[in-house]
Amino acid sequence: MSKDALRAEARAFLRALPPAERAAAQARIAERVWDVPEVAGARTLLLYASLPEEVATDELAAEARRRGITLVYPRCLPQGLMTLHAVDSADALRPGRFGIREPDAEACPVREVGEIDAALVPGLAWDREGHRLGRGGGYYDRLLAHPDWRGFRCGLFFAAQETPSVPHEPWDIRLDAIVTELEAIR
Repeated sequence: MSKDALRAEARAFLRALPPAERAAAQARIAERVWDVPEVAGARTLLLYASLPEEVATDELAAEARRRGITLVYPRCLPQGLMTLHAVDSADALRPGRFGIREPDAEACPVREVGEIDAALVPGLAWDREGHRLGRGGGYYDRLLAHPDWRGFRCGLFFAAQETPSVPHEPWDIRLDAIVTELEAIR
């Protein structure tokens, strides 16, 4: 299956996921992610501000703050790149490119790629080899391939987003772990 066909299938699945089932799965993911030692032990955690169809991250952010973890969120630039910004409160996130909540560039200090201990990243589909299918812009692949990147790469997905094999190119970056409502996979 092509990337475009898989994206269309994944988007249709995510739109059709019943709200009660989505909420229950998200709650289990929000608990299970802390069982991943690299995430639980992170001092600085890169987190995405979830879109409605993605695994929600606001509760994860609240728990990370309770644990004293510094949260960093990406901000998308027109060139397909991201800048990273420390965010103390969800109030510092504003609607940005692609309708994604992003850090206020004026209020949130820039962080360097090498400061990130672990990243929680979204996607549309995943496989057991650690490949993820994103939205097609390549933003996360570019970020996670940065020469200064040293952090742990963990995807957050619903179990039903699994596919036997995600089509991938040599530049697509594999994840170190995937957390779903059913399991954490390395």
